[in-house]
Amino acid sequence: MEQINNDSEQEFFLQLIADMNQEIERCKSDIEYRKQAIKKQKKYMRDSHGDMDDEEFLQNMQNVNNDTLFVEHASKKADRLIRQMETPYFGKLTFVYDDDGTKLPIYIGMNGYLSGDDDCVVYDWRAPVSSMYYDYEKGKASYLSPDGELAGDIIEKKQFDISRGRIRQMLDIDENINDKVLVKALGENSSTKMKSVVATIQKEQNDIIRNTTAYNLVVDGRAGSGKTIIAMHRLAWLLFNNRKTIKSDNVMVLSPNGIFGDYISSVLPELGEDNVPEKEFDSLMEEVLFVDAQYENKLIQADMICKMDDMANARIKNIKYKSSIEFYRLFNEYLENYVKRIAFKDFHFEKVTYTKEQINKMFTERFARYPVYERFEKIAYFIADRVEEIQNKDFNDAKKQKLVKQIQQEMIYQYAEKNLVEIYVRFLETMTSGHPDITNVTNEYGQICYEDILPIFYLQVYFYGCNSYNNIKHLVIDEMQDYSIFQYAILDRLFQCKKTILGDRYQVLFYDEKETVVDVLKEVFAADQSEKRFELKTLAASYRSTCEITEYTNRIFGNEGRVAETIDRHGKMPETVKVEDEPELISYIAEKLQYGDMDSYDNVAVLCEDEEEAYQIYKALSEGTEVTLLTSQSSVYSGGVVVLPGFLAKGMEFDAVFVIRHGMAAKNLIDRQAFYIACTRALHELYVIEL
Repeated sequence: MEQINNDSEQEFFLQLIADMNQEIERCKSDIEYRKQAIKKQKKYMRDSHGDMDDEEFLQNMQNVNNDTLFVEHASKKADRLIRQMETPYFGKLTFVYDDDGTKLPIYIGMNGYLSGDDDCVVYDWRAPVSSMYYDYEKGKASYLSPDGELAGDIIEKKQFDISRGRIRQMLDIDENINDKVLVKALGENSSTKMKSVVATIQKEQNDIIRNTTAYNLVVDGRAGSGKTIIAMHRLAWLLFNNRKTIKSDNVMVLSPNGIFGDYISSVLPELGEDNVPEKEFDSLMEEVLFVDAQYENKLIQADMICKMDDMANARIKNIKYKSSIEFYRLFNEYLENYVKRIAFKDFHFEKVTYTKEQINKMFTERFARYPVYERFEKIAYFIADRVEEIQNKDFNDAKKQKLVKQIQQEMIYQYAEKNLVEIYVRFLETMTSGHPDITNVTNEYGQICYEDILPIFYLQVYFYGCNSYNNIKHLVIDEMQDYSIFQYAILDRLFQCKKTILGDRYQVLFYDEKETVVDVLKEVFAADQSEKRFELKTLAASYRSTCEITEYTNRIFGNEGRVAETIDRHGKMPETVKVEDEPELISYIAEKLQYGDMDSYDNVAVLCEDEEEAYQIYKALSEGTEVTLLTSQSSVYSGGVVVLPGFLAKGMEFDAVFVIRHGMAAKNLIDRQAFYIACTRALHELYVIEL
């Protein structure tokens, strides 16, 4: 970067800082004035309480509430301006419009800033005009405004390094040298929380962030391609550009675990937005599923898979088949036939009779678009109305709702089957000739297997529906490769809204090139293109690791089509070593931590095979090193040296990573997949230890 030598830029910057300081002082003055007004108002209300009528009291209370809201708003504004003064903007375009030749200087920052006359001095990076900064170099350019597409020429493009309220450096982007800025940013150490990257968003990432055409937007990106950070910036963009229709509580993020949720928790606040609800699929299932039986969770199943040496094992075969598109299609076909076979008869409730013809017509025509058993609920309202008429009574809402539920349950009992597990098992029994072990639905502890509870959960939603998440208007699903076809089918019915789905088809324990997660997503979300638009975006470049680490991870699978493109950032070669026992392993890690170049690193991870091994390594390391253990129950990530199972590190990144591997040669494909996932967590240094 060139040293700053542009007097006009320096003058603009100093004037902006001065204006911001004045605005902060005005906010503080207004806050103090309103606080005093609140005190006086409250004192007056206390002193005059006996003399005030209700109308005057309510008016005074309203004044206090208004002043309180003003103070809260002004305080947030002052805090935002104080933060913004640290780095008020990072880029600049000078744009000349084709239609009238107007020359517009466009300074772009994390947040926008208006002058006292409400002129835009700094544009928020999410504003339509700011998109040109990411999409174009100098020359012809355009952007989509609320009034349509506006075209012109970019005659100037600059990038600024501003920190602590001072311009440090400025880059005049005359040529395609933006990679220098990117490489500098990528070379920095990681932090305990994911950070925003508004100054270095790449064109292909910007296209995804600002996508408006996809109902279901699927992003398939290699490890380190920025998928999660894209998702968070996309949410910030959606909230900024749809303020009238979408609030933070209308958005939800499905994340792999609590640690990951904590890791991404600072991105949206940094971008000026409130955090959105975040949930794991298993906790969602626990809230919604009403099956009265014990069942496995995802971690129990994953732990079993990782420890399984025999890939021809009956349980492994069941997991693969019960997660397949073929099984999903057959189950849906069975359910469709099940519904068609429902035989109606006249329904009697108290003194009300509905004929089988009436029920059949309502079930198959009037309420056909509703989930199967919800149709009975709709019909039950009509029967409840008739009960009111006959009894000549008007039931209150609570009593009527109780009556409707009673009628619905009676109809299910008479015409269908309430036990969802029984329905599922009967379906499995139709397939035993080709799959003799398919009816095995419980593990050694009597719990329903995870691969079986998911179809049962789907069956519940298929029959009963669920309105718990009707307020959600956009759903983000991260680590898409970890979800089965039934999970997506469930989510499609629970969240009937737009979705952004991100992941890496290769970072999955069961990888099958003939049926990847992308094929699964197309089956669920693109079966009817007229109703459900489906767009697939691919990200090939890896921005996380050095060239040396990326090339190392590329070689894990050879030429299987999963090679990530590298960015020209170099570092140490990955190191592999064989140790004889655990004491030698601990000694090796401790020596690297003590005598290596890791003093400047805030985040170092030791990735183990499972939680049991992680605990053993943690206990041994903690005798001489400050270290933290992370498990599936952890919900806070504070950095430092952490020991955790490899599967919990998905989506995260660390400055240095130690991967403990039991045998250098892959025992099976699952072992190689787990190894690949672990190695791709490293930014600067990677150490592979064979035990």
